[in-house]
Amino acid sequence: MLLRLEKLEKVGEIYINPRNLKVRPLKLKNWRDLLFLDEEIYGIYARTIYNPEERFLVTDGKSEARAIELSGLYRSLLTNPEHFCGRENLEYQREVGEFKGLPFANGWAGSKALLVGEAPGRRGCGKTGICFYRDASGMLLRRVLFSLGINLDFLYITNVVKCNPPNNRLKKVPPGAYGLLARELEVLKPEVIFAIGRTAERALKELGYDAIYLKHPAWYVRRGVRKPNEKILVEYAKIREAVGEWRP
Repeated sequence: MLLRLEKLEKVGEIYINPRNLKVRPLKLKNWRDLLFLDEEIYGIYARTIYNPEERFLVTDGKSEARAIELSGLYRSLLTNPEHFCGRENLEYQREVGEFKGLPFANGWAGSKALLVGEAPGRRGCGKTGICFYRDASGMLLRRVLFSLGINLDFLYITNVVKCNPPNNRLKKVPPGAYGLLARELEVLKPEVIFAIGRTAERALKELGYDAIYLKHPAWYVRRGVRKPNEKILVEYAKIREAVGEWRP
């Protein structure tokens, strides 16, 4: 589950995971170039350093200790998934997932910023196991953050409910999901938390955490927004202000 920084390859300003690539990209200059890699040529995980077997980036002893604890939480999810996800969500997730295991979270275990979404999407995290990845809302989020000079791979992102609900409509948050998220937050000890959508905002409030609310990218997608516009860039610039420059 651990992805060590030294196992990544740096190309100019960009870190790539060689294990996600079928062939080496011919030319990359900055993070935005990752959005244009052809998945058929480079592999479906070419745009991110993560995959279902390497979910937590480790850069030092502190982040490694956290990543080990997070891996333990993931094993807890696998041991009793119905408790944490709810039966309907778990059954649907098993139908749509195209990877071994279940969605959980991914990112740099040393990140001071945490992004919390609602639940995996059917064409995104539910399918790949990587949060906000490959579906319309996930790619809009990545485009927005790249435009702001932020690479989502060097933050930490999770969801309130770890399994994809039927038809992407979460009826309610299973009680077990609160406990799992609370344990995750205790491990990470983030300095700032961003609630991506109202479900995440309510869950974090229920757990006693203050969070900065941001509209879910799906809200923009439903209104025809597929590329960053001024409104979403201004809103998500709060992340830029909070995290500053990434330092391994």
